[in-house]
Amino acid sequence: MIMTEKLGNILLNLENSGSAVVESCRILNLWSEVVDEQVGKNTEAVKIKNQVLYVSTSSSVWAQELSFLKKEIIKKINEKAGKEVVKDVRFKAFGYGR
Repeated sequence: MIMTEKLGNILLNLENSGSAVVESCRILNLWSEVVDEQVGKNTEAVKIKNQVLYVSTSSSVWAQELSFLKKEIIKKINEKAGKEVVKDVRFKAFGYGR
């Protein structure tokens, strides 16, 4: 492979990685748009990987309560995104205070 082809492949990979990071950030920001203020104060969307959104909660009670609303939350996020970007949401209590 000649040098220009290698460079082109490197730049293409960087561009794709960058757009993936931007898309992940956009999806994480949707969290605050689909949950109410009280939920927002007690949770934080921390990452998305393989269409699974990971959310930290202030307590195990919040994690359990939100798990009952999982389907509704997924639907709202995907509607806001305009396509299926989340297939599952996983909640974990980290006990942080806000």
